[in-house]
Amino acid sequence: MLLFCIVNSVDAQAGNTIDGRIVDEHNVPVYNAFVELYNDLGVMLKQVRSSSQGRYSFRGLVSGRFTVKVKPFGTNLKEDSQMVELVNITSNNSDFETVDFHLRVDKRFESQLPSLKSTVYAQEIPAEAKLKYDSAMNKLKSNNEEGVAELESAVKIFPTYFDALSALGKKYVAIAKYKEGYETLLRAIAVYRRCGDCYYTLGLAFYKLDQFPAAVKAAAAAVLLEPLAPESHLLSGMALRQDGDLAGAEAALLKAESLYKKPNSEVHWQLSLVYNKMGQNAKAADRLELYLRDAKDIDKTERESVKAVIAKLRAAKPTS
Repeated sequence: MLLFCIVNSVDAQAGNTIDGRIVDEHNVPVYNAFVELYNDLGVMLKQVRSSSQGRYSFRGLVSGRFTVKVKPFGTNLKEDSQMVELVNITSNNSDFETVDFHLRVDKRFESQLPSLKSTVYAQEIPAEAKLKYDSAMNKLKSNNEEGVAELESAVKIFPTYFDALSALGKKYVAIAKYKEGYETLLRAIAVYRRCGDCYYTLGLAFYKLDQFPAAVKAAAAAVLLEPLAPESHLLSGMALRQDGDLAGAEAALLKAESLYKKPNSEVHWQLSLVYNKMGQNAKAADRLELYLRDAKDIDKTERESVKAVIAKLRAAKPTS
């Protein structure tokens, strides 16, 4: 739950339900995405996370017009939203609406995904495994399923094939197979322990699985190995916040901000959450204003919702 979200207009006695499933272009479930429910005034009512099967549900709703918004943070998928109208209910009847999402890749954020070939490690590779790997890297450009199958074959032929393990683990994470991803990346790291992008992706997998202490450790290793990579500091700050280390989270996020060549809206968003948790409402509001300035793709509903939160933060008294 967002620390400063506004919860109202939800009637515990009402029986209306909105639920659905979130998948990507390849019909892979999108796990742990933020799913937000807004009323027709643009006020956020509820927020949930999608399950491992990509499912979400909002229950106990009154009748009215709502907007469901999906924010797949930590992926290369675009946000999406849909409107839905719930009809009046009676004591013997209720409205049940299914709202499914098929999220598309956001080309702007492809550079934030873990690189598949950023670490070089020399090995003598069996010819058959090398052929499978080369084929996989070509197929991944157009077909994830076939490319992943080829990488799995390469690893089966040569179980300590670092490039194949690294590429496979990162691709698993990119398609939201987080458990398979971290298991494979741990195998890659066991072969070569100085793979910074492996630790970054490992931390991302742990973060998406809500394993925040593990995410903190993996992100710290990524920062140590690649201290000039802003994405590693951003992930570190996100994990530290979720793990309760607010001072550490603030320091990591400010470091990420200093390393990005352009203002990064996600850094502003994460810092607003940190400052809100610290009770520093003015700073939280400042960061949300920067988020509105730098987030180019948010719609009118979200913009008005964030503005409402800023107003409440400005009016609120600091907490101890």
